[in-house]
Amino acid sequence: MRPQSAELDALAEARLRYHTALRHAVQALRADGSSWTDTAQACDVRIADAQAMLDHDRGDAPP
Repeated sequence: MRPQSAELDALAEARLRYHTALRHAVQALRADGSSWTDTAQACDVRIADAQAMLDHDRGDAPP
């Protein structure tokens, strides 16, 4: 059985909001012509993580 609490629910919600914001930031930066390196640096993530945000939009990556 997995533990449940209001704090864990809040953490899950915060994680979802972060991933949504990151995906939108990556989309905007790439649409403006930013390189993968610059996009990743601006978002403070690895290049593979930035790319995964767009893969997620296409249904290729887990949320």
